[in-house]
Amino acid sequence: MAVVRDEQTKGFLLVLLSTLAYGAMPIFGKVAYAAGARATSLLAWRFALATLLFALFATAKSKGLARRDHFRLWAIGSVFVTNALCYFKGLESVPASTAALIVYTYPVMVTLISGVLGLDRFTLRGLVAAGMAFTGCALTAGTVEHGGPGVWLVLISALLYSIYMILGSRYAAHLPAEATASHTAQASAALCIPFALSQGEVLLPPEPRAWVAVLAIAFLSTVVALRALLSGMARIGAVKAAVLSSFEVVVTLILAALFLGEELGTRSLVGAALILGAVVLQNLATLRRLAQRSGPATREVASP
Repeated sequence: MAVVRDEQTKGFLLVLLSTLAYGAMPIFGKVAYAAGARATSLLAWRFALATLLFALFATAKSKGLARRDHFRLWAIGSVFVTNALCYFKGLESVPASTAALIVYTYPVMVTLISGVLGLDRFTLRGLVAAGMAFTGCALTAGTVEHGGPGVWLVLISALLYSIYMILGSRYAAHLPAEATASHTAQASAALCIPFALSQGEVLLPPEPRAWVAVLAIAFLSTVVALRALLSGMARIGAVKAAVLSSFEVVVTLILAALFLGEELGTRSLVGAALILGAVVLQNLATLRRLAQRSGPATREVASP
């Protein structure tokens, strides 16, 4: 039991790391757009660089997969790249903070889809936490005026991302997280690069800030974020990972206010509080274990 609890705690921390890395991504995206980059070229470079980085940092765990596992991971990755395309196309016309808030309708999607398909049990705590996260996002989305295609693209991105998380938890949890992440990048690069070429948008602007932003997205918000998310999700499940990842929206709101000048109104602050409350509610047991680990009398059983 102690080993299981330790794995749960490790999963919690890994998902939290991915949340911080993902939370910075819209800010990097806006910096790249301000320098003249387009979504298609940004994503082509993001996944090409991420594929190279995954290959560079690959360990023995990611090698020796069966052929069917390769195809399974590439298929799951194709869902991820569609989500990424919708999100970054929406981000071209929607503020970073607003995009982050809209996309975080996905925790309730994960909870409901998982429950309907019988992949996870419906629990009162899970439903209340997901509802709080959804309500928080709805409150803060009041800054969106008249909707528009950008809003719908981000909503579609949220749905696709929830499907990606469920598929990863269901069909790739037994595989090394770094293998799942690297195959996601490979599938995304294989689709994004030809698409960017067909649009004549494969080249980035020569401005240094565009390249710095893309490098940050490729390394921090793709390689680090994907590996941490998938590894953490394998330990705590898709529903808990989705609700915990809602903290990402708070990270984005703070960074958008600091670096992009996007205002945090009263509704946004209330919504952020609800999202944080959902994270705490869903992960009360893990938070208690984290508190106990800091105590002097606590003994741990190391994970294998």
